[in-house]
Amino acid sequence: MSTFNPNKLWINYRLSNLNQIQPRRYTLTHSDQTGELFLVIGPDFAYEKFTTMRDEVAAEWMTNSSGQYYFYVYIRVDGIDGTKSSTKRNEIFMKELPLALSAIKHGDPHLFHLYPQFENAPIYVFFQSQDSKLNRTECFGSFKDY
Repeated sequence: MSTFNPNKLWINYRLSNLNQIQPRRYTLTHSDQTGELFLVIGPDFAYEKFTTMRDEVAAEWMTNSSGQYYFYVYIRVDGIDGTKSSTKRNEIFMKELPLALSAIKHGDPHLFHLYPQFENAPIYVFFQSQDSKLNRTECFGSFKDY
């Protein structure tokens, strides 16, 4: 796993109210050349930041039927070549996801200051793939782990 460097994180808030929880969506992209991370936090995903590589991380705060908050992450495992590179992309996402979660936590300190209980909210990651072995949802702990 790469080490998170807060000096390489650029944050773009698109929320009119920083206290807003829902919808509160995150789009995290990166530059392979510089290692910089780009985080957009807003009421919508920053679809204009998605590329044909589809290596972005999209996430949002959601509630279950009991009103408990959880963090839901969407990962597109299949690449532009369909499922040919899915196994390798899955390995990369598994390795780099802790870095992405650290960046999201670090990039939204106001939320965690205002709602410290979110440190303990479960994080679920949906790995979307046409390959049934790779198409799954996994729990990645909580933000206190990152």
